[in-house]
Amino acid sequence: MKVIAWIGLFFCFLSCKSDEQGSEPIQKILVIGNSITYHPPDAAIGWNADWGMAASAPDKDYFSLLEDSLRYHLPELEMMRENVYPFERKFSSLDFAMYEHLKDFQADLLVIRLGENVPLENLEGWNFSQSLREFAAFLSSGQTRVLLTTTFWPNTAVNDQLLHAAAEMNWQVVQLSQLGAQDSFMALEEYSNESVGRHPNDQGMQSISRLIAGKILGE
Repeated sequence: MKVIAWIGLFFCFLSCKSDEQGSEPIQKILVIGNSITYHPPDAAIGWNADWGMAASAPDKDYFSLLEDSLRYHLPELEMMRENVYPFERKFSSLDFAMYEHLKDFQADLLVIRLGENVPLENLEGWNFSQSLREFAAFLSSGQTRVLLTTTFWPNTAVNDQLLHAAAEMNWQVVQLSQLGAQDSFMALEEYSNESVGRHPNDQGMQSISRLIAGKILGE
């Protein structure tokens, strides 16, 4: 009888944990970001790869690592990524219709991993926070959960905007700026172009993936 009781408590724990997270099993995840998420080849800056800058291989950028990690728990998971650099640069005037294909994906979870390219001189009040909330609403199905990260490189002005949006919408938050404050998480010695080399190296990509996966899985 004691064994049966303990089994019952165990399954109750799992059920309660699922209820606390308040979500159905995730089937589709959309990740929006910038060059850290994905960058096509660009010989002008010495970047000849076709994945998240500056990972050493396609399976070592944070998106691919995150996909592998989550599929261990969610075998049927579909994931999609997009570099939304134009939104960062023109957040107050961009026509979201150019991202209709992302909306059509109907994601269960939207991961927002951006902010590094936002022009600081264009920030006024909570204008980026407002635009980000509108963009997220455009990309969402109505039931879409949102997880947001802070910037990789410390950026108080942009992070304040990101965290304001998260607080207003009750989004989950993953702190990443502590990584970009340390040279050991950047590919500084691996590329002649400084802007490329300041991107996350394999260790940085792995850390980003681990922190996001942990939040998604509730670890």
